[in-house]
Amino acid sequence: MHQLIRVLVPGTTQDDALVCAHSALNKLVGVGVDTASVYDYYGTFDQSDSRYKPHVANVISDGRSETVDETTVAPAFPLDSDEGQALLDDALEEQTEEFRDTLSRFQSKVEDLSVEGVMNNVDGVRFHLGQLAECRGPSVYIYNEYGGGLVSPKAVDEYIDRLQKTSSGTAGGDGDAAAATKEDEQTPRGWLVPADVHF
Repeated sequence: MHQLIRVLVPGTTQDDALVCAHSALNKLVGVGVDTASVYDYYGTFDQSDSRYKPHVANVISDGRSETVDETTVAPAFPLDSDEGQALLDDALEEQTEEFRDTLSRFQSKVEDLSVEGVMNNVDGVRFHLGQLAECRGPSVYIYNEYGGGLVSPKAVDEYIDRLQKTSSGTAGGDGDAAAATKEDEQTPRGWLVPADVHF
């Protein structure tokens, strides 16, 4: 099965963000020492056509007078842009809905079970419990630069705050405007990189 996930990463440019996202995604597919695969493979929008480009185009077009052509969807979006925020909100909504559905299934199965019933996995109840506890995998839609799942809105906010603190250097002051612009271009910022993963 395929799924659209988002990787939040620092970078001074879109290319930096993509390199960082590929590093995180490689960890999620088991590339490297001491990594465990949770997905079979991935694709980002700079690599090939993705089944999710139409979805991303719709999300970033929503509420605008002009539509976004899915053939020109960028491979990475600054988190402080309207597009980046729309894609992040979409991922948070999907992840919350997945968690809500899983929690509901777990609660409906566990309410009539004893401790022993849960321990003995009656009606597969422990599967749903495991999904609720997942930090990586199909029930997690948002990841950080290390391939770690951001499993709650609070975790996402804290990670974004950390990215913003890293990039909050002030440029220019009373100096040359060109120097300030150059410094701004070198300042890291947060990026959102969509990825199509298979599990």
